[in-house]
Amino acid sequence: MAIDSIQGLLFEELKDLYDAEKQLVRALPKFEKAASDEELGNAFRDHLNQTKGQVERLEQIFGLFGQKPKSKLCKGMQGLVEEGMEILNEEAAEPLADSAIIGAAQKVEHYEIAGYGTARTLAQSLGNKEAAQLLQETLDEEAQTDKRLTQIAKRLIKGSNGKAANAENGAERGAPQQSRGKKSAVAGRNGETKRNSGRTKGRSDHSSKVTTDHEEIRRWAEERKAHPACVKGTGGKKDTGMIRLDFPGYTGGQSLQPISWEEFFRKFDESNLALVYQEHTAEGQKSNFNKLVSREQND
Repeated sequence: MAIDSIQGLLFEELKDLYDAEKQLVRALPKFEKAASDEELGNAFRDHLNQTKGQVERLEQIFGLFGQKPKSKLCKGMQGLVEEGMEILNEEAAEPLADSAIIGAAQKVEHYEIAGYGTARTLAQSLGNKEAAQLLQETLDEEAQTDKRLTQIAKRLIKGSNGKAANAENGAERGAPQQSRGKKSAVAGRNGETKRNSGRTKGRSDHSSKVTTDHEEIRRWAEERKAHPACVKGTGGKKDTGMIRLDFPGYTGGQSLQPISWEEFFRKFDESNLALVYQEHTAEGQKSNFNKLVSREQND
């Protein structure tokens, strides 16, 4: 459909958000079920209730313009949800699996923040203060949820480093090590924000490590036959959009578009990203676990 007015552009944005929120109403219970951390599970349960309210809020906004609520397929959210589903059968230690869930959730939050920010600005330009205020309320909720997830992530990453150290000490004394095995989790491999200092962290081969070194990232990915990609529909003419590492057999592959390493690392540096990754699982198998995080989150 041709968009020939600001109001028409706003309706397109609202229909996209309406579908995105309904997708999340279906997905968030799986996030909650997959989380092993109690605080994280509670955060997802609380946000599910918020999301249901946000759906009703969008319906109210449609009514302010004399329109019936309509939705169109939000391909961006579809891709994020599909990527989250991919991690359902990933093998990772508990703190890492929960961190992966947070990575997926924060990508969703950032996507929604961008969408609601655009819709609010359009409503303001049309002079509809009530619609703009309702959109701002949702925008504030998404920002608060993102902040809450960051705080949980910091605690989990800190705990993960401590468990890795204890496992190494136990191995030196001959004590048996415990592993989680496969964890059913809904999570993405990446969470977009800022970059670290270029150092690699991690006490052992199955603990998480963090790096911003381009050669190290490319080496790790190519050993697993992964290639750089971006999520379709998240960029613009001069913007690559959300970047990802795409692995063979990835079930959400239709939502990703291959890009060059040069383009990947340009976006990586512009967005100040760092890569959290794992060489092997606790059982010694090659691990594909990875997630893009901010330097602030990692610190």
